[in-house]
Amino acid sequence: MTWVAWRVQRSQILAAIAVVAALALWLVGSGFVTGHSQTWKYWTDADNYVLYALPGVLGLALGAPLIAGESHLGTDRLAWTQSVTRRRWLTRKLLVSGLITVGMVVVLTLLLEWWTTAVSVSAITQSGGFSGVRIQPDAFDLTGLVVVGYTVFAFFLGTALGTVIRRPGWTFAIGLPIFAAVRIVVQWLRPHLVTPAVYTSLVERASSAVNNGWLLNIGLLPANRTTPLPGKTWAQWEFSKSYNACENKPLTNAGDGHCSLLAHVHYVFQYQPASHYWALQGIELAIFLGLGLLLLAFTVIRVKRWRT
Repeated sequence: MTWVAWRVQRSQILAAIAVVAALALWLVGSGFVTGHSQTWKYWTDADNYVLYALPGVLGLALGAPLIAGESHLGTDRLAWTQSVTRRRWLTRKLLVSGLITVGMVVVLTLLLEWWTTAVSVSAITQSGGFSGVRIQPDAFDLTGLVVVGYTVFAFFLGTALGTVIRRPGWTFAIGLPIFAAVRIVVQWLRPHLVTPAVYTSLVERASSAVNNGWLLNIGLLPANRTTPLPGKTWAQWEFSKSYNACENKPLTNAGDGHCSLLAHVHYVFQYQPASHYWALQGIELAIFLGLGLLLLAFTVIRVKRWRT
């Protein structure tokens, strides 16, 4: 049964392996380019979008035809007439494609971990460390364990939609915007998955911890507050009359700090420090794996209820 599952899915699997292999060569080649001075801020949009989309495309490409393809052709019923139960048929198909998908994305994740370090060598030299780069939004989605979660979710999304749509092409086409929408929602929630840290200062200059982390908000607030006043947002900086009177203050930290003291205000920086990286990774990974398990349960129920 395992051999049959491989034979049925081998064209999609081999195509996916070829794409991952080509991307791996590109990552290795660009990572070894001498004199490469790019940092995350200077990547091209094309670089980012290709890498961001890959987990969804890879997972859906292997998950969408898994059940929808056989249902469309009627070969699922043929398999069940050969003394193969639906549960066994579904289990073997999921194991073959699922394990290969996870294997490919693990290799890709390891390459991305190495590549992000390789292309950020100039940032390491200038800042003295790489610890804060990965928590930035541009880097977070391409490093750590979340890439595996994205791919597993996309894979099970494709299988679940396939039990409903039963057309591989349409399953893939409808799955992409759903995958993108879920990614956007979770990314919007990410700043709040772990309680942010707060840094206060009399001057508009952040500490090294803030600079090496992910800055969420900055505001000039009353000295007794670390959050905006009721009805205000972080974008609405609170300037008092006393502070406005210091518009011609010397452009120095001492001048800035003196006016802040006179106005009874201070700068508040809300941020996710580099030390929160793995906590955020773990929570986001759990979200996508949990959604994947729900989709798997939906797939099993749908297949068991199919009428032959």
